[in-house]
Parts: sequence; structure tokens; C-alpha cells
Amino acid sequence: MTTRTVILSLLSGLMIAASALADQVIYVKVSDFVPAKSKFETDVGGNQWVETNEPGALFGTAYGGPGGNIPANGGPHLTIKLPVDVKPGEATSNGKDWVAWARLYEPESLNTGNLANSMFLRVGPNGSDWTPDQRGSADLLWNDVAGANNALLFPDAIDGIDAVFTDEGDALPWFWENHRATANGPRAPDSKIDPPLEVGENWCELSIRESGIDNYPRIEVISFRNDGAQPSDTEAVEFFDRILAVRPGGKLATSWAALRR
Repeated sequence: MTTRTVILSLLSGLMIAASALADQVIYVKVSDFVPAKSKFETDVGGNQWVETNEPGALFGTAYGGPGGNIPANGGPHLTIKLPVDVKPGEATSNGKDWVAWARLYEPESLNTGNLANSMFLRVGPNGSDWTPDQRGSADLLWNDVAGANNALLFPDAIDGIDAVFTDEGDALPWFWENHRATANGPRAPDSKIDPPLEVGENWCELSIRESGIDNYPRIEVISFRNDGAQPSDTEAVEFFDRILAVRPGGKLATSWAALRR
């Protein structure tokens, strides 16, 4: 074997190893929820998911559930298949820590810092088996971006660490929030667990937690990532442009966005 061949083999091995260890970022549009697996515009305990046109939304619409608080069972739900698979080596079982960021619109944050601002999240490999097991479990959620005991109003609640501004800045109460955002003290973990994502297909489910008739929280996009970085509007748009360019013809299930189109 020549020296050149040895060098090329080593470089190839390093490239393969680097690829296997590369971090992964997956964005999810809430509008891609699967109607057959969801309860959309269906009243559950006085709440129902609705779609609204919101200024500042990246893709025009957002989703929320006007009504009363439903902390016990999470109320109606939206079930969404992640648009790309988790790559080999990138799963929770591979030692990767996945974080869920939500692009949220929370008008109540202009009035109070710890009311009408939370949603439940579950994840699973097939749209049927979930972590947490129970819908409405407080083990995984977005809540109290500035801390339940430190209720700051928007925009002061946005700390630049677990909550970052969107391209709207402080003009509208839009922000990206980490599921680990503060709850009862400076940077105390809100959720008790991180979202476990495994190699291949993964799903997520959203449920209503805190709400109100007018100032209920809305969600538009989720960013699942294991790279330790923060999401951005630019990155989200580029992600969807990229997957649309290479999306295969077949789809596992019909989404609400597809039905509208």
C-alpha cells in the first residue's frame, strides 16, 4: 500500500467518523400535523386547537387553544411527524442531548409574566408510543419563560439564553423558547426530562396547558436540535427550503397543511 493510499484511507475514515458525530437540527411546522392522529377544532374540556393568522408568523399562521387552563390532561392535541429522520449516531440512545425550542406568540406576556404561556409536549417513534406516557404530563413542556417566581413582562423576559428574540425583535411578543427555560429560579429546569429522539422516524404531540379566551399562547414552529445552538428564523426558513427541494414523492400521512393546499 502506497503512502498516498494510506493517507487517503485515513482521511476517508476521519470524514466518516466526523459525519457520524455531526450534530443534527430538525425543524417542524405545526401546520404539518396529521388530522387523523389529532384533535383539531374539537372541543376537549372547554378548549380546542385553532389556526390563526398572526403578524410576525414566519409562514403566516400559528396554532393555539382559546379557553380555560387544562393542566390535568392536556386537552386536545396535535400530532406531527418530524419531516426528516434522526441520523445514525444522533439519537438519545447514542448519548446525544436533544432540546426542543418553540417559536411562540404569547400576547399575555404583555400583561403578566407567568400566565397563559405554557404548552405540553410529547415525543415518540411512531405516533402511538409516547414519552411522557401521559398526555398533559408536566415532565416535558414549555412554561414561564422568565420564571414563575420572577414574572417579567415581554420583552424583559427574553434572556438571550433559554429564550431568544425572533426577527420581530421586541415589536411583537414572538420569541424562541427552550423547553429548559426557567421555571422557579434562575435557569432552573422547567421540564424534568429532555425529548428522547431515536434513529429513524419520530413524532411529536402538542397539548394545551395554560390558556385564555383572547390572550392564549400560539405556537408555529418547533426546533429539535442536539448541537447546543439556538434557533433562528433564517435557519428555520432555510431548513424548510432545503427539505422541500429534496422531499421524496410519497408521504406517510396527510397533513393539515396538505389538505388546505
